[in-house]
Amino acid sequence: MSALAAIVAFHSSASLLAPLTGDRAALVGAIRAIEPGRETCLVCGVETGAAELAGPRHTAGHLATLILLTDGKSNPRPASEAADRAAMAKADGVLLFMVGLGADVDDAVLSAMASRPEYYYRAPRAEQLADIYIMIAGAIPCPAGAFWSGR
Repeated sequence: MSALAAIVAFHSSASLLAPLTGDRAALVGAIRAIEPGRETCLVCGVETGAAELAGPRHTAGHLATLILLTDGKSNPRPASEAADRAAMAKADGVLLFMVGLGADVDDAVLSAMASRPEYYYRAPRAEQLADIYIMIAGAIPCPAGAFWSGR
C-alpha cells in the first residue's frame, strides 16, 4: 500500500486543491497554488478534508488523518462550530492534528479540535513547521515501509 495525501486550502470557504493521491508532484503543485486569504474558516477546512477522507479515493486499511495548519482564529464561522465538526470527524475515525502558526491563534480551540491535546502544535514562526511535521509523521501509526512507499 502506498501513502496518499490530499491538499485543502481554506479561508472564507474551502477548496480541494489535490484529491487523495500518491503523486508528490501534484501535491507540491497544489501547495504552491495556495493563495492566502483574510479569513480562517476552520470548520470549512475540517469539513472538506474529512469529506475527502471519507470519499471513494480513501484506501481501506489506511488511517484517515487530517493535519490542519491555520494562521488564526476561526472566522467567519465560530470556533464552536469548528470544534463540533472536528468532534464529528474524530467520531468517524479521523485522526486530527492541529498546527497553529503565528501569534494570533486560539490555543484552546485548536487543542480541543486535535484528537489528543499533544496533537496540537504551536509554531510562532514558519521556520518551526518542518520540525513539527516530522513529529506528526512519527506520531501517525503506519506499517513499516508504508510512509511514502518506504522512501
